[in-house]
Parts: sequence; C-alpha cells; structure tokens
Amino acid sequence: MRPSPPFAPRSGEPVDLLVVGALSIDRFPDGSTAPGGSAMHATWAAAALGARAAVVTVAGPEPAARRALADLSRMALVHAEHSAATLSYALDEVGGARRLTLAEPAPDLAAPPLGLRPRAVLYAPIANEFGADLAGQHYPDAIRVAILQGWLRTLERGGPVRPLPLASLPDPLVQQLRDFDALVASSEDLAAEQPMPGEQLERLRDRFGIGPLAVVTDGERGAWFDTGDGTGRVTPASVISGPSVGAGDAFAAALSLALADGWRGRGAVEQATAGAVAALRRRRG
Repeated sequence: MRPSPPFAPRSGEPVDLLVVGALSIDRFPDGSTAPGGSAMHATWAAAALGARAAVVTVAGPEPAARRALADLSRMALVHAEHSAATLSYALDEVGGARRLTLAEPAPDLAAPPLGLRPRAVLYAPIANEFGADLAGQHYPDAIRVAILQGWLRTLERGGPVRPLPLASLPDPLVQQLRDFDALVASSEDLAAEQPMPGEQLERLRDRFGIGPLAVVTDGERGAWFDTGDGTGRVTPASVISGPSVGAGDAFAAALSLALADGWRGRGAVEQATAGAVAALRRRRG
C-alpha cells in the first residue's frame, strides 16, 4: 500500500473527532453497491452534528470506493491508504434477517501519525484491519473510544459473518482497550456471549475491567451502560422509521464528542443517544 493523503494538516491542527477504520463496499443481490463501513457512517454523523472531523481509512481503486472517498472529503479531512481491493461484504435477507458474507477481506490499515490534534479518536474497525497497534494512530491527549464490532467477526472469504466471543480477542488488544475511555458494542456483536443486553454488558465488563465506560446498544430499545460504579439504560426520546444502517456508528461518534465535551457516565450516554437521533434525522432529510 502507498499513502495518498489528499490533505496536508498543519502541525497541531485541531479537529473534534478523528475516525479510524477501513472503507467497505456493500454488494446487494440486485447487483447494486453502496459504500459502507463504520468509519464512513461515524464521520458522516460527526459532520452532521457540526463537528470538525478527520478520517484515516484504506480503500482500493474501484469506482464505488473512489466516489466514497470523494464524498468523505467533502465533510472531513481524509487520509486514505491505497490497497489492491476494497473490503467488500455481500448483503442479503433471509427470513427477514440480514445475512452478511465476506466477499473481499480487509487490507491491513496502518498509517503514519497525522499532524492533527484531535479532541477524540474513534477506532472503528469492521474486519480486523488493525489490532493493538491502533493503525499507528496514537494521540495521548485525546479521548479514546472503540467500536468492538470489527474484532468480533468471523472473516472467512465467501463465508457468512458470525459473532465471535469476547474470549477470542487477543490479550494485547484487550490490554490496550482497557485503558480506553469507552467501548461500544451492539447486542448483535455480542450474540456469542449472551442473548440479552444486560447480560452482555456484564460479560463486557468482565473482559475489560472497570476502566472504560462500557456500552451495549440495541437499536430503538436504547443503550445499556456500565460506568464502573453502576449500570443503567438510556432509551431514545423518539424513534426514526426507516433503515437503521449506521445508527450504532452515529451513536459512537456522538459518544466520543460528548466525552470530549466533558460529559461522563449516564450524561454522556444520554448526549450520545440524542446526538445519534439528531444525526440520523439530518441524514434522512
């Protein structure tokens, strides 16, 4: 891979949120494609909330990927590493349930530290494209939040994507994440642990200790959280009809911004829930 950053940040240039993760191309049964990936959805949400965003990502030469990078560059500072092909998933529905198949594995994501001063960094892998090295993106003074989804997936080319248990995470990654400010996973991500969000939250806390704010999201049913001193649940004040793709990523972006603004515990989760709803409303017009 060769780096191709379309921007040259000044040393110490401030941004509200830096998002790190691979771009993906989602492929549908009718032959259509759409750009995807937590990094894209989270960056869009941050921009929709008025934040100054930047993204470190990796993508191939496909027209869909090029268009997605162009779209991202209109809302954020973008550093894109080149790869031979873009991570790709095939999406289908079987019996009303979404089925995900890995069509093209993710290239490794690693980039030099950028000349940025982010208030928060959201690490958002979708196919184990980086691990404990955090893609080379280390910003000691920033709030650090991670979406666990991309480390908790089976990743066999041509095979269905299934959730992995928390025990499958390598120890160096777990040790790194224990020092984060917050960790976010969806109930679907943690399906290999327990069926209910409250029980999943307990498993999350057991694996990562009492350091990070731990959050399990469950769509319109809200977010369960554990501050280390107590647990709770926050539900959205209103529900938005339509596709929910990217809702969890919007929540994680809003949570990162809330923590950077000084919110903690329940207050941060409430701000993130409201922010995710607001961002999704803006996206759907």
